[in-house]
Amino acid sequence: MTDGSIWSVAPLVLLGFAAILAMVLAPVQPTPRVRLAAAVPMALAVLILLFRLDAPEAPLSVLLADDGMARLGALLAAAAGLGTLSFTRTICTGREGPALVAIAATGGVALASANHGATLFLGLELTTLPMVALALMPRTEAAVEAGYKLFLIAGIGAGAVLMGLAFGFGASGSLRLDAWSVEGPIAAIGLAFLLVGLSVKFALVPFHMWSPDLFAGAPAPVGALAGSISKVAVAIAALRIGLSLPAPEIWKLGLLLTGGAAVILGNLAALRQDNLLRMLGYSSIAHSGYIALVLAVGGDLMGDTVLVYVASYAPAIIAAFAVAGLMGAETRLEDLRGLAWSRPLAGVALGVALLSMAGLPPAVGFIAKIYLFSSLAGEAAWGPLVIAAVGSALGFAYYLRFSIKIFTAPVGPTPRAVLNRADGLAMAVAVALVVALGLYPEPLTALVAASLP
Repeated sequence: MTDGSIWSVAPLVLLGFAAILAMVLAPVQPTPRVRLAAAVPMALAVLILLFRLDAPEAPLSVLLADDGMARLGALLAAAAGLGTLSFTRTICTGREGPALVAIAATGGVALASANHGATLFLGLELTTLPMVALALMPRTEAAVEAGYKLFLIAGIGAGAVLMGLAFGFGASGSLRLDAWSVEGPIAAIGLAFLLVGLSVKFALVPFHMWSPDLFAGAPAPVGALAGSISKVAVAIAALRIGLSLPAPEIWKLGLLLTGGAAVILGNLAALRQDNLLRMLGYSSIAHSGYIALVLAVGGDLMGDTVLVYVASYAPAIIAAFAVAGLMGAETRLEDLRGLAWSRPLAGVALGVALLSMAGLPPAVGFIAKIYLFSSLAGEAAWGPLVIAAVGSALGFAYYLRFSIKIFTAPVGPTPRAVLNRADGLAMAVAVALVVALGLYPEPLTALVAASLP
């Protein structure tokens, strides 16, 4: 073991330590102190990942990659966990909330670095099970339904991943992801099962039904975890598999069908929503679909597009859920009227987040959309390009509808509400990232280019 290999696993160890520390303190300390105690090692993990972005590779074992892609994914997952922690409250997630958020972040880092079937499965479960527990915490009818659906469908996904790993091992004699490049029906069946398992976690159609109920029925931190850590880590795991394999037809066709259906169905359903969280749930399906289309088409820009897209989506969804957690699960379109006057920071944060998801400048979502269309057009994938264009137009309509309401003047006098420091900090940092990377995207695009093999 070298100094470099110790530093390569240090973020994972720190996140695990944060979870244990939060579990130990939860019964005897108030949630704000538990949250702060967990935040310190999580912030250290983020700092180590930042400093190691261009360090030489020093993997500790074959289970975890230490390349640029793994570090960028781990950085996004750890930072998203830290952001989610800031609006985790006792009233919605119980005393166990900070520990469960830290466990989910640990799973996200493991999944983004997964180079082996064992870490792939472990990472998927470590991100899913804390979300199930968090979803059930309020014990309301909607929360129980959301947690129950996620638990059942995630169980199907876990079974599919295990079947895929079994067939993959049977075909190649190894559980390393890059060993699956062998040809033959056994390997193809294994990849098909693996695709089903990842599609469940990615909420691609027809495995999407848990997403809107989870976003709308579970506490806000759960939606933030599902939209940021889970999406980032699964996208990078799928990208790693796509880069390791000679693009077999069953992998490309499966991603094309599920991704295309997710873009159309997710956007059409989101267009009809009046509830903010349910709209975000359906639109999240559509965003997964865009990434799946890029992975299906492949090409020179595939890796750049996937990484830029998840890096732009994560801070936007964190900002949106920080505001949604403040306003409540039943927030409807009319409830957003005048938000920019009553809670200026919250109004601006939600408005900027929605505009970024719509792909409008100066938000970083605009850069992600440029990469998306360039990637599809560069490979002459006209069918997926048309699907992405239609989906983006539908998305523009409903995101703009909600954004306009936020900045519409209130009917009567509206008292200004004061945010607590943690909420305000999460919103301010997320919005600063969305706008700064939109105005000056070179650091992000250079980092992404350097992260790819």
